[in-house]
Formats: sequence, structure tokens, C-alpha cells
Amino acid sequence: MEVALKILLGLYILQALIKFVSLFAVPYPTRIKRIAAVHAGGGFLRWFDDILLVLMIVLVALLAAVGLEHLSFTTGLLVGLTLTQVFFHRFIRPLAPGRVPPPPLTPIKTMSYAIQAHPRLAGRDILLQAALLIWALFMLIAQP
Repeated sequence: MEVALKILLGLYILQALIKFVSLFAVPYPTRIKRIAAVHAGGGFLRWFDDILLVLMIVLVALLAAVGLEHLSFTTGLLVGLTLTQVFFHRFIRPLAPGRVPPPPLTPIKTMSYAIQAHPRLAGRDILLQAALLIWALFMLIAQP
């Protein structure tokens, strides 16, 4: 079970790092077309979020099976939630008229467009998250 947990965590970390890199490596017009397609699809986000929720349950179950340490888990949970909150708070600038999403406006759609329009606003947060993820990936590989 520990090997399965490490593999799933490693793959999830790689996905997160690729996502961060794409914010700066992929040009804005390409990123925003992808975001528009996701939001135009309607149920895609709900379907994707359901899969992520199941993945999180599987990860926690595997962690519990191999020996969940409550202080580490609680610290990681609170740090992760706080980093997400701080990341979202960086996007306080109104969007320029050409970058506002088309109606219907939903909070997540507006937030997605704001992140794509100005990813550098959360540069510090992204660097911290990336550093933590790289360290975690290193530890997954280095620790027996």
C-alpha cells in the first residue's frame, strides 16, 4: 500500500508542477482558450471535481493504512488550505474589459480568468508551493 501511495502522490505532484509551469510557459491566448472551453462544457468541472474528491479519499485511506501521523496530517491540511486561501486572495485586481469572461459569470469562472490574466500576482505563492512540492517529490524518491 505504501508503494501505491507514493506512486499516486508522485504523479499528483508532477501534475501540479506542470500546471504551475504552464501558467508561465503557455501564452495567455492559449491558456484562456482552454479555460473558456472548460467553462463552456458545463458539467466538466463538476465531473472533474468528483474525480479529485475520490482521489483525495483514496490518498487519505492509503495514508491511514500505512500509518497516518495525526500531527503531520493536520499540519499539512491546514498549511494546504491556507496556501490556497492566500493564493486566491492575490487576485484582487479587477479584470480589464478584454479579459472578463463571457456571461454567465460564476465565481469560479471569474477566478479562473483572473488567474490566467495575471498569474504573476501569486508568484510568491506559486514559488512556495512549487518548492514544497519539489521537496515532497524528492522525499518520495529518496526515502525508502
